[in-house]
Amino acid sequence: MTLSIVPVDAAGIDNIAEGLSGFVDETQELQQSMMTTLFISGASEASNGRCAYLLLDDGARMWVPNSLRCWLVDISIKTQQYESFDPVEKLLIRVTASDGTTYVYRCGFDSWTATSFLTQFQHMTRKQLADQVTITLRGKGRATFVDASYCEEGAFHRVQLPESAFTGEKLGYDDKLDIISYVNGTSQDNEQSPVVEAQVSAEDEPFEVPVEELDELLDDIRKPRRARRKTSVHQPQEAMTVD
Repeated sequence: MTLSIVPVDAAGIDNIAEGLSGFVDETQELQQSMMTTLFISGASEASNGRCAYLLLDDGARMWVPNSLRCWLVDISIKTQQYESFDPVEKLLIRVTASDGTTYVYRCGFDSWTATSFLTQFQHMTRKQLADQVTITLRGKGRATFVDASYCEEGAFHRVQLPESAFTGEKLGYDDKLDIISYVNGTSQDNEQSPVVEAQVSAEDEPFEVPVEELDELLDDIRKPRRARRKTSVHQPQEAMTVD
């Protein structure tokens, strides 16, 4: 990214740095995250039957096709905080599309969509989860359900659910956590995918530290430090992630 300087005032005394190497702009990160999050919503006439959309930088919705060919990366749970409402847990399913783009499916953790996602994954083998899959969303009334297909011998086959999976009830909380742990156990296998490997940046070359600098650092560590008074710090609530 190229460094650019944006003046804040007419005199040019205060300026904003854009694209400064090493610095992270949280606003841009959030915006990029929102633009690669697939928000799952019920299909409607306005969406032309499509069930998920990307949120563009101007706040507009871009409804995407219901089927995506991808690799599963991981599943996590995030607690969404609201100013005027109770916190709500969201299910996040991170995938890498066949073109190398990373997307995150997002739905309510207690929704039928979450139950449908996890039920499909529950009835797939580790080998099937580690290979390329096709995720297809289908709307039914106000709810959105999921069909998954796995790749075997160069062809995709739809996951066949047993009769016992059709209980008419959502999965329990503990059952969901168990399935998430099972799916996340395949993420290491997916790291062998050439598409995923191509997105992993190589580590920087190790650098040598002069012996004199190491000696000075050790001297500083050995020197006694003045005790600091403990203060109570309020820690913000963090999203829970299940590995």
